[in-house]
Amino acid sequence: MEATIRQEDDKHITLILDGYFDTSVAAQVEQEAAPLFEYHDCEIVIDCSRLDYISSSGLRLMMAINQSCRTNQCRLYIKGLQAKVKDVFITTGFTNLFEFR
Repeated sequence: MEATIRQEDDKHITLILDGYFDTSVAAQVEQEAAPLFEYHDCEIVIDCSRLDYISSSGLRLMMAINQSCRTNQCRLYIKGLQAKVKDVFITTGFTNLFEFR
């Protein structure tokens, strides 16, 4: 599992998730995504086009990023959900909590 942050400029940041996001990699991914909590007044996109699986640990990080974005006046979008991951978002009600591209 890889989590990569790409900053296009001061106002556009993308987190790219690649692989299987389960409990065994949660601490590593949380550490790699930690800089997202420092951004203010920007647009953050979580690119899930290469994310093959997400567990409750991954969903917990998504919620933490969502809450941080609300606090820091950032817009958060999720893009590229594959069918299996999208099913998890639908089943858990996360489709109601996020904006999608």
